[in-house]
Amino acid sequence: MLTGCASYPEGPVTTGKQLILTMKVQGRINPYDSLTPGVQRHYFIAIDNDGDPETGPWAAIAQPYGGTGWVTSKDAARSVGLTSYIQYDSTSPEGYIVGVLPGTYFQNETAPQPPILFELPAPDTMRVTIDFSQIATSTIPADEIKQLDINFITTNAIPKSGEFAPGRIWDGLGPTGQNYVKIDTTRDNPYYDYNSDGPPVSDPDLKIVYWSIEVRTISFK
Repeated sequence: MLTGCASYPEGPVTTGKQLILTMKVQGRINPYDSLTPGVQRHYFIAIDNDGDPETGPWAAIAQPYGGTGWVTSKDAARSVGLTSYIQYDSTSPEGYIVGVLPGTYFQNETAPQPPILFELPAPDTMRVTIDFSQIATSTIPADEIKQLDINFITTNAIPKSGEFAPGRIWDGLGPTGQNYVKIDTTRDNPYYDYNSDGPPVSDPDLKIVYWSIEVRTISFK
């Protein structure tokens, strides 16, 4: 007869959720070009975890540019419609995530923190993996997130002062940058599409041609 001891987990197995967010452009993911040092490009993924699927986030396409220079919403004056965002550019080369706190025009922010994973798997593609704990809010904690609103936004200028920015180029989901994606996070479903109805964009490095969002449930001890 064989004898031995059974092995059991030291503690209960719990589950959490992550988001895998992918953006693909027509040209290259290219924050700055050494041949044209005056050109800066900014790549954003805007996330809203306020429980209201109708508030945003939207690309800021006209003055005063939402108070941020790149994003606005149905009620930007009360910082409604955006609760966190991922930024990749020369000032955030690691693709950090930033939380947006209550205030006005999204000016009250948390300190930037690194995502679980930031990668450039191809010259035209950036991919970010974040945990739900990184997009939780004081009113909707990670284990209560049931729905998210997400937009992908690019621009070559961030006029935070609200002044007119000549030569400014932008892109977002849909023809006016307001076709953000409404995500059901209760199931591990992939969302993806080609931004075929986006606005004309003269810089291929800013032209969004494809995006995907994957909700993933993970298990850990």
